[in-house]
Amino acid sequence: MNGVYLSFYLRTSRIHIFTEALRLIGCPKRICLLISADGRSLLMRAHETRDLKSHRISQNVYNGRGSYEISSWKLCRILADLHSWDLEWSYRVPGVILRDQRSVRFSLAQAEAVGKEFS
Repeated sequence: MNGVYLSFYLRTSRIHIFTEALRLIGCPKRICLLISADGRSLLMRAHETRDLKSHRISQNVYNGRGSYEISSWKLCRILADLHSWDLEWSYRVPGVILRDQRSVRFSLAQAEAVGKEFS
């Protein structure tokens, strides 16, 4: 793995996308998340247009004044059910950069429990 990750904080239904992953796909202004048909991977790709499937990235994320998180109860629950994740735990998922596609493919099957949430 090349050291790019995202984390799912299931108790609070948040998805934390590590800034390095965003930088490695060209610092996009928007991204979209796509789940593979078999549910084993999640693709994060740069997305050019504002629409219902895109998420806006603030410039503060790239200049070090902020982190990037998406709140999505539905996505967190779908993935937790699909992979039998404990809703009280957080999971870190490794990814592979697909530079030519301005994307990162995260392997949900390789998710690692990183700690129980206490919020």
